Amino acid sequence: MNTNESNNKGTVICSRCSYDANPVGAIRCQKCGKHLVIASVPISNKVGKFELIPYVFLLFIALVFLIFGGFGYYYGQQFRFLTTTSDQNISSHNSSSDSSDIQSHNSMKEVTNVPEGTFNFGGSLIFASLVAQGTHQAINQAYPKFLLRYTDPIDNQPGTNKGIEMLLNGQLSFALSGRPLEDAEYKRAIEHGFHLDQVAVAIDGLACYTHPGISIHGLSVDQLQAIYTGKMTNWKEVGGSDLPIVPFSINTKTTALLKTLLGSKVGSVSPTVHSSRDYTVLVRDVASTPGAIGIGAAMLVATQHTVHPLALAPSHSKQYVPVLTEDHRLNLTAFQNGTYPITRYLYVIIRRDARADERAGVAYANLLLSKEGQQFVEKAGLVPIR
Repeated sequence: MNTNESNNKGTVICSRCSYDANPVGAIRCQKCGKHLVIASVPISNKVGKFELIPYVFLLFIALVFLIFGGFGYYYGQQFRFLTTTSDQNISSHNSSSDSSDIQSHNSMKEVTNVPEGTFNFGGSLIFASLVAQGTHQAINQAYPKFLLRYTDPIDNQPGTNKGIEMLLNGQLSFALSGRPLEDAEYKRAIEHGFHLDQVAVAIDGLACYTHPGISIHGLSVDQLQAIYTGKMTNWKEVGGSDLPIVPFSINTKTTALLKTLLGSKVGSVSPTVHSSRDYTVLVRDVASTPGAIGIGAAMLVATQHTVHPLALAPSHSKQYVPVLTEDHRLNLTAFQNGTYPITRYLYVIIRRDARADERAGVAYANLLLSKEGQQFVEKAGLVPIR
């Protein structure tokens, strides 16, 4: 099919009937009524025979570009914001938040923007030690209208994993965690229209203890890992008597303890590991089961006399570091300076959605990070970070 050309008059020539007075931008020939096929137009002899699209068509293309380009820029900015936010969150896994609203105060009463109302929280059971030391009572005295309620999951199997899941599902105002957030959790939050923030408030050591009938002094980290992945099943393999090893842990589906111990190998937990609902039950199970071993928060070992605490050594070594000092106090110095082989941060997980729940999470983190709050952390057998 021949294309129509534009003449020196600035009109379009019909290629079918040669009518030369069709205005630029016309769709049909004004003489024969046939569709005009737009051709290029020469500029001037000074430029040569370089061709451009007719002006109206150029305007149309420009308009389309502006419309779709504007949308593209908008959504591109949104995508860049979300992905940048995600990357910033993911990069902060092993440190406390640097958000401007996370602050340090001397007393709890100095903390600002504490919301009023009842706020549900859940997750790591280790934070129960803070409640036992009167932390929440002090918070309630400072802010009587800031009410906190620990919320169990429907399946009655609380723990870090379950707490974060409940937070993502909108069932909690904030969560407590014994491990850093994972990439999948950051991304899932973004998919739900908000993002997560983690604020470290304390350091804890992972303790290992056995039935009192086990006489060995300690284990290396790799030996402990081998026990919980099922590669070692008898105490004679680690210098003990010929007795089957019976490993226990807080619920294997919800606890962060196994993640702390095994890291990327957490998917290889042995099916022989027995689950206990909470720390009290765990200690009782280990104390009453010959050949048993358990792992848990170090601060709980200091008050227990029915189980035998083991010293831990770095992998493939015998440089054992006791979890308790000679006067039966927690070895907090070793936890703090990193000589104890397995330690972890404890976090407050905040749902960043510009709502009251976010303010509740920020307030709780700031209350624990105040000088007064950190004193409660130390009383609970945890290592303060400020």
